[in-house]
Amino acid sequence: MFKKPFHTKPRASVRTSTCRHLIQETKDNFPLFWEQAAKARDTSIGDNTAANEGELVEVAPVPDKLQMAKFVSHIGDKGEIFYSEAGDPLWLKAELVSGEAARLVPTVYTLWQFPSLLPVLWTTPSVVTKLIGGADLMVPGLLVPSNGLPDLKKGALVAVCCPGNQAAQAVGVLNFNTLGVHSVAGSKGKAVLVVHTYMDYLWKEGCKQQLPVVLDADSIDLPDLGDDDDIESNHNGDGGAEEDDNCAWEMVGKPVDSSALPTDNKLGGHAAAIAAIEGVPEAVVETVSAEDMDKLLMGALKQVMATVLDEVHAAELLPINASTIYSMYMALNAPRGKELDIKKSTYKKLAKFLKAAEKNGWLKLKDIRGELYVKSFNWAHQDMAEFTPYVVNSSRREQRAVNDAGAPGPSQPALPTDHPTSESSMIRVVELLKPSSALAPLFSDVGAQTDTGFFTRQQARGVLEDYIKGRQLVDAQNPRMVKLDHRLCDGLLTKEEYSKLSSFPRDKLQARLQEKMTLYTQVILPGVTTTVKIGNPPAVAIVCEKKMGSKVITRVSGLEAYGIDPLSVAKELRTACASSTTVEPIPGKKGVQSVLVQGHHITALTKLLEKNRLPSRLVNIVDKSGKAKTKKQ
Repeated sequence: MFKKPFHTKPRASVRTSTCRHLIQETKDNFPLFWEQAAKARDTSIGDNTAANEGELVEVAPVPDKLQMAKFVSHIGDKGEIFYSEAGDPLWLKAELVSGEAARLVPTVYTLWQFPSLLPVLWTTPSVVTKLIGGADLMVPGLLVPSNGLPDLKKGALVAVCCPGNQAAQAVGVLNFNTLGVHSVAGSKGKAVLVVHTYMDYLWKEGCKQQLPVVLDADSIDLPDLGDDDDIESNHNGDGGAEEDDNCAWEMVGKPVDSSALPTDNKLGGHAAAIAAIEGVPEAVVETVSAEDMDKLLMGALKQVMATVLDEVHAAELLPINASTIYSMYMALNAPRGKELDIKKSTYKKLAKFLKAAEKNGWLKLKDIRGELYVKSFNWAHQDMAEFTPYVVNSSRREQRAVNDAGAPGPSQPALPTDHPTSESSMIRVVELLKPSSALAPLFSDVGAQTDTGFFTRQQARGVLEDYIKGRQLVDAQNPRMVKLDHRLCDGLLTKEEYSKLSSFPRDKLQARLQEKMTLYTQVILPGVTTTVKIGNPPAVAIVCEKKMGSKVITRVSGLEAYGIDPLSVAKELRTACASSTTVEPIPGKKGVQSVLVQGHHITALTKLLEKNRLPSRLVNIVDKSGKAKTKKQ
């Protein structure tokens, strides 16, 4: 939900009554936590004195003072985020499963303070890397204790952790019943539908606290992992159809007592556990020489030039801020099992490394109003021909920065992929923005222009930042505020605000800029040149409803916009569902047809569309087939 940037409305203080309501909601949703809190409170004040309601509020995971902001994710999910006074996101409330009511979900910041809020499922560090990159937790990626998985029902909220550390790295919705599950050998499908992870864009809304070490009070016996790459490859593989909740499970591996993992070393319990699980010598995990880190940095830069920012895809993004090159590109392209840390290199600072790369002819730098930018890359460098791309931590992560910026990423046919089809073979939608007539003078003053006249969201943010810094509009007393001049007033303020405001928060000014620009979208079909159209992309609609009494039909429309043939879909549905299908034109829409299939076949249709490379976020599903409520006699 938060693997890409999302939009929020201005934050507002939460009333005390609303905070009390949230506390009550946590009591209803997480009763075991409150029972433990009550027992702990009773123990601390004496066996004969019970904790009263006011005392329990002190340990509640909902503070007395909160701020709330409504959000819309990059895939259109809507909800509310509750922040602490310090600005850390503590809770979110959103519809997690289509058709269900919105649910209250703790963020990793809250779970790090209250680790017993949610039941825990365990996985390996390499799988966590996949989750951070945007994947769901697949069944083969689970680590099952010797006494089996905790007894949970499908739809329960769970935290995902790594052995040796109960600090949650992901939060999601369980996708199957776990009663009696003692092994997952040979099983497929999704185990957890991930909602939020450590290091995603919701985590970045807060103080960006690094993963703490939370020791588990109870040791668990986990299976012998063997080669962690096998688990990773199983997790990447096609999970296939969701398995039946009562399918047979085979025993796998030998139990390993996590309490026996080494903890009395410089790494600490969590790092030592990771080293033992991955089969990597602790000395390798613990220390990386400065010279080796220099080589990793240079290799990551070459990897970015070879696989992500080639001459075609870098054209619209350059110049790129130096910190963006490092955090959104190089850091995501480190070799598998390695992490970049500029401070552990001989350069110590990013600017020094980039200047050394410029001296060696790899790129050209440019100072723009006191900030360092990469102006161009030298893909013709003599050493580039000898460079062989390697496998990174996640095949999706190196594409994330490009996708966030709205530019298509190149395919990597020479590298192993996590799925049978690469990211570039999927249908994609690129969002583009165009300045309105009121904003055109602001863009002109900065000299911002593109060949197409369109800007990505990242480019639009950069234009406004350049304008603010170039005219020294940052408030010296409060750097978060921007002094308004005539250009900003004309382009971004309403008539009522024009005469009342002299300054404006920078983050809200950025949001206002993108609201005032005109949205265009381009549907990118593999091997097909498409045009840019104004507005949001067309949605494929799946509607399941009753017709003629108890007869149920499922209808899908809007396939033509994504190059999918309705006749082919109807033919495949007849075979897959063993039901009759018809294709009929939609009245009032020339050249647009809908496909009807007898019966309730939403699941079969969504899988068929995924097979046709259509992402699920471009599909709207409405189920009207529910039975009518019986009238009281």
